Amino acid sequence: MATNRTFTMIKPDGVENGHIGGILNMITEGGFRIVSMKLTQLTVADAQKFYAVHSERPFFANTVVIAAVNVVLPWST
Repeated sequence: MATNRTFTMIKPDGVENGHIGGILNMITEGGFRIVSMKLTQLTVADAQKFYAVHSERPFFANTVVIAAVNVVLPWST
């Protein structure tokens, strides 16, 4: 039996603006099953690694700071 996993993260503005419940509802109504979830705050190093694909883009530094200063909600489906 093949198992596919998807990593998803509610970004800081979504958490800050109270959209967690609505987003999770849309995910589960879409037929996904959340298998793990953790409210956390990324370190600068973690944010740099997560957004490394964008490291040459002009928004990279700002994105890393926003992700590292605020709380995010990552999960796997």
